[in-house]
Amino acid sequence: MNEILLKIIDEFADGFFIVNADRRIVFWNDALLKSTGLCTTDVIARESEFLTALGPAEQGAARDHDVLIADHGGTPRLFTISSLSMGGNHESYILARVTSARTGTGEAGRSQRELENLFRNIGDPLISADLSGTITLANPAFRDLLGMDPGEELPNISAIYAHMPELEDKILRLAESDMVYNLETHLSTRAHQPRRVLDTSWVVRDERGTVTGYTTHFKDVTYVKNLEARLKISERNYMLLFDTILSSIIIVDPLGGIVNCNYYAEKMYGYRRDDIVGRDFNEVFQVHKKSIPIAQIITLVNRNKGRHVETDVPRRCADGTIKFTYASYSALTSTTGEIIAYSIMERDLTDRVRLEKKLQASFHQIKDTQSAAILGFAKLTEYRDMDTGKHLERIREYTRVLAIALARLPKYAGYITPDYIEDLCLSSVLHDVGKIGVEDALLLKPGKLTPEEFEKIKRHATLGGEALRAVDLEVKLESFLTIGKEVAFSHHERWDGGGYPAGRKGEQIPLSARLVAVADVYDALTSKRSYKNALPHDEAVKIIVGERGTHFDPDVIDVFVANTETFQRIQMLESFKEHPESIDDILATR
Repeated sequence: MNEILLKIIDEFADGFFIVNADRRIVFWNDALLKSTGLCTTDVIARESEFLTALGPAEQGAARDHDVLIADHGGTPRLFTISSLSMGGNHESYILARVTSARTGTGEAGRSQRELENLFRNIGDPLISADLSGTITLANPAFRDLLGMDPGEELPNISAIYAHMPELEDKILRLAESDMVYNLETHLSTRAHQPRRVLDTSWVVRDERGTVTGYTTHFKDVTYVKNLEARLKISERNYMLLFDTILSSIIIVDPLGGIVNCNYYAEKMYGYRRDDIVGRDFNEVFQVHKKSIPIAQIITLVNRNKGRHVETDVPRRCADGTIKFTYASYSALTSTTGEIIAYSIMERDLTDRVRLEKKLQASFHQIKDTQSAAILGFAKLTEYRDMDTGKHLERIREYTRVLAIALARLPKYAGYITPDYIEDLCLSSVLHDVGKIGVEDALLLKPGKLTPEEFEKIKRHATLGGEALRAVDLEVKLESFLTIGKEVAFSHHERWDGGGYPAGRKGEQIPLSARLVAVADVYDALTSKRSYKNALPHDEAVKIIVGERGTHFDPDVIDVFVANTETFQRIQMLESFKEHPESIDDILATR
C-alpha cells in the first residue's frame, strides 16, 4: 500500500479503513475512531463485524449501504459504508469510507462518486499519466497551479516541466524504486511563469502487476522558496547593517550569555568576537561588583515593555580601561512573541563624561573660591575685634545643622532644598556685614552701651541689608545674595515682633534670618567678647530655650534642642582649631 496515499487518507475528516486481499483490515484513520465512538482495540476485536458490514467487493466495483455500528458503550448508530475496490503495486485493496447516514440512497450515490474521484478533492495538485507522458487525469488544483481553464485539454507531461533533465531524472528514479519523494523540481505555467514544487510520484500497475503509468502529487513551494530567498537577502542586509552601524551592539541570551556582537563593539572595547561569544556579559564588561548586573537589567527590560535605557554606564575594555556609555537595552522576540534574546546598543560617552567631570571639578573649585572670598570679605567687618576669632565659621556650621534638621519636617521639606542650604550657609557669614559702617569706639566699647549708642549699633542691620540688596540687583538673577540680604536685614528681628529694624513678627521674618538668629545668639553667648566672658554651653542652651516663642521661632528652637550636642562639638572643634594649646580649658567647660 502506497505510503503517500495512507498519509493523505489519515488527514481526511471522514472515517476510512482499508481491507487487503486476505480480507484483513490493514489500516484505519483517527477520524474512523472519532466518528464511530470506538477505540483501537474495538476495531481489532470487531474486525469480522466490519467485514460483514462491508460485504463482498469485486475489482473496480464500488458499492455503499447503511449499517448499524455500536459505539464503545454499546449504543448502536446508523452509518453509511461506501467501498471501492482498487489495485496496488502487487495486490488489490478495498477502500471503505464510514460516514453518518443522512439521506439514504441519495447519499450513498454521492459517496460512490466521491470515492471514484478521491484525489480530485485534494487541495494539492494531483495528476495521473501513462508511460507515454499523456496526462490521463488531473484534479482542479493542478489546473489552478498551471493557470489552465477547467475544460482546457491537458498537455503532455513533458510540456509542464521547465527543465527536461528533471523529468528524465524522475522517470529514472521511478523505474528503480517505484517511488520518489519530495523531489524539488520546476514547472512552467501557461503564462510561462516558473513554479517551484516538491514532486512525489509513485508507479501505477494493473491487476497483473504491469506498470501502466504513475501518479504525481505536487506541493507548491514557490512562495516558501521565494520567502527563503528574501529572508537570506534580508539576513545579509541585516548583517551588513549590524556590522556597519556606528554603535556597539551586543546580543545576549535570556541568561546574560553573549551570543553575538558587531564590528563596532569589537573596535570600541578591544575584544575579538570569538573571544567573548559564549561568555557571561558581567564577566566581560562589569567594572565592579556594585555595577548593575545584566540579570537585573533584563528584569527591568521585561517590566518596561521590552526596553530600558541607562546613561553614563561604566564598561571594562580589553586593555583594562573604563569607558562610559549610553546604553539602550531591547528585548528580541520570535514570531510567536517569545523573548529569545536581548540587544544592548551603546554609544561611547567617555569624552563627554570626562569633560563633565572636569567641568564639575572646575565648578566646585569656583564655588570654593567664591566661598573663601565671601568669608574673607565678611571677616573685614570683624578684623577690628580680635575676640571674634572663628565666629563666622561657627555661625556657618550652626546654621547648616539647623537647616538640615528643619528640612526633615514635612512643613519645610519642599522649601529647604540642598541648593537652599548651600546658599544659606554661604550667605550666613554676611549677617553682620553692615558693621563695617559702625565706628570702632562703639564696636570695641568694654562697658554697657547707652541707648543712643545702641541705636547706632542697630543701624548695622539696615546698612548691611541695603548694601547686599544693591549688589543683588546688579547680579540680575536670584543668587545666594538674595538670602544674604534677608539675613542681614532681619537676623535681629524677634518672633514676638520686638526686634529691629522693621519690627517684623512670626513668619513675616524670612526663614533664613530665623535660623541665623539662633546660631548667632548661641555663638555670642558661648564666646568671649571685650565686654563679657563666655557662658558654658548648658547655660547658653537654657537661655535660648527660654526664649522659645518670644525671641525665636518655636520650630527652630525644637530642632536646636535636638541638636545641642552637635552645637557643642562644633564650638569645641572651632575653638581648638583657633587655640589648639587650650584643649584643657575647652574640656573644662563641658
